[in-house]
Amino acid sequence: MSLTNHDLTRISKELKLPIVGVFSKDELFLEKPQVGTYHINMSDSHKAGTHWVVFKIFCDADRPENKAREKNKICEAIYFDSFGMDMPIEVKKFLKPFRPITWSNRHIQNVESEVCGWYTLLLDYALEHRRVGSSYLEDFERFINSWSDNTTENTKLLKERFKRIKT
Repeated sequence: MSLTNHDLTRISKELKLPIVGVFSKDELFLEKPQVGTYHINMSDSHKAGTHWVVFKIFCDADRPENKAREKNKICEAIYFDSFGMDMPIEVKKFLKPFRPITWSNRHIQNVESEVCGWYTLLLDYALEHRRVGSSYLEDFERFINSWSDNTTENTKLLKERFKRIKT
């Protein structure tokens, strides 16, 4: 089941995720970067949406487990596309102050499925509520490595993982 911008906003709030907003890639230039999660539609705003990606601007110093030892508040960014594609130029420009930007080229979503929005939500949930490492980057790597190379199996895994969150 594909998600709309309204669905992404509603579910993010229900899951207590730090959503900044949901945007088409060509709308980013209107925004001022801030810490939090951005769900991005890969189509321009005047076209019907087709694929969701996500990026998160974060400062590891803000994590409760790091408050006492972090002295410098350096913000970074993570970009995620479940098809493993590089970010579009609009996202690169927006995130320029946060270089280097961590991203994965792992293709985990079946091209015949419409579950990209669910992957973006699950990543944000993992980074906010399933912390294991001492940094967002460690938890991002853990999330990426938790998927199979079989994209059909990953759709089943995605549904199972979301079912555990919602119950």
